[in-house]
Amino acid sequence: MKLGSKIYLAGVVIFALIVGFILTAPDHIFDKPVKPSRINHHWTIIKASKTINAITHNNSTGYFIYKGRPMGFQYDLLKEYCLSHGFSLNIIVEDDLHKAIRMIKQGKADILAIDLTLTKSRKHQMNLTEPHGYNHQVLLQRRKSTNDNSFVDCIIDLEGKKVHIQKGTVFKEQLEALQEQTGTEFEIIEDEKHTTEELMVMVSEGEIDYSVGDERPAMALKTFLPNLDFSLKISPKQKLTWALPPYEDSLLNNVNSWLTEFLQSKEFNKLERKYFTTAKASHQNDIKNLPGKGGNLTPFDDQIKKASEVVGWDWRMMASLIYQESRFNPETVSWAGACGLMQVMPETAKRMGVEDYTSIEGNLIAGARFLKWLDNQLSETVTDSTERIYFVLAAYNCGLGHILDAQQLADKYGKNPGIWTDNTDTYLLLKSQPKYYHDKVVKHGFCRGIQTYEFVLEITERYRDYVNLISEG
Repeated sequence: MKLGSKIYLAGVVIFALIVGFILTAPDHIFDKPVKPSRINHHWTIIKASKTINAITHNNSTGYFIYKGRPMGFQYDLLKEYCLSHGFSLNIIVEDDLHKAIRMIKQGKADILAIDLTLTKSRKHQMNLTEPHGYNHQVLLQRRKSTNDNSFVDCIIDLEGKKVHIQKGTVFKEQLEALQEQTGTEFEIIEDEKHTTEELMVMVSEGEIDYSVGDERPAMALKTFLPNLDFSLKISPKQKLTWALPPYEDSLLNNVNSWLTEFLQSKEFNKLERKYFTTAKASHQNDIKNLPGKGGNLTPFDDQIKKASEVVGWDWRMMASLIYQESRFNPETVSWAGACGLMQVMPETAKRMGVEDYTSIEGNLIAGARFLKWLDNQLSETVTDSTERIYFVLAAYNCGLGHILDAQQLADKYGKNPGIWTDNTDTYLLLKSQPKYYHDKVVKHGFCRGIQTYEFVLEITERYRDYVNLISEG
């Protein structure tokens, strides 16, 4: 073969190899890494629905029920954000940190609102907001006493001891780093059953000697666990953030803009004092009042459950109504003479066949029977039993006549009198205007509907909090 032919053939082979390489080689060899398009569907959905779906923990800094009220640093912070934007708040409780992070990474919620420690790896996995606080990891132990030499002043004092931590937390990594740095040998026990705050209680009660947690929850619980010591810091100062789904830049920018301004406000300072520096009143600082999850909502849970059977409601809905009426104080008496947990009027109790309406049990039964009576009166026009609860609550507040009027108006003006939201409630609100309370279909005149509208809204929103945090049984 001639030299020219050989050169030509070699050129063809080389060209084929180059083309093959280009067609099969990974893209990253030729191009810079390309991030997914930064779609902002969450922000679009939020603006359309006016609802924030937020994941948080049921703990002393997240979200809990205390004396009938939903509370929590994260909860209050979220409420302030939603209030400033005209959004509603839907809480998703997830105490498993790994599950919560996975949910936000998969876009199953808008905000993960917890004290999430900012780390380099997390920064690459999710959108993290500006810090809303700062924290140290601390060793949790009982206060130093003269009869106990187990108190740890520095890490090397942990030699040969056992430290219990919640499984899946960053505490294990920090403790292992300290073992490496100090040469101290101690056993790290990962607990799959208990949260970090439950381990704090176990330390305080002497079930275990040592644990590790964040300084902020320990500060929040110091009133309830006065013998808990968290003075030994085992980490540098760390930033605490919220997490948002990856590539949701519009939502991130909006939250960051709000946080930057709100963190400088008096309202934020009040929140920090409320949860982290102000000692609770002495009558509240018993461990039985520790914020948490369970079935004990009031001292009257059993009586409320029994009375709720009369009307066929979830007892937590009835409890939310009672909180609205009396704040669970059985001694409450209104200016109009309504009394007790359910603020029953004497004439109403008499109609319901209850004489001893001032006792706790009698008051609850009288109230429940009245709710059942209202339910029966509305059953023909509101056939769905769940939907009917809104109407019954409204009638309990302002009287059945005004609700019947609002239904008549809804029917006249093309709305559904068997639906509450954006239908009958609209015309209850309009009953404060002459055009509507003078309408021929109205039999009971003027009504300040905004009070009843807010009454129903607050009770049903609180009920959702009770369902999140209080067991049904």
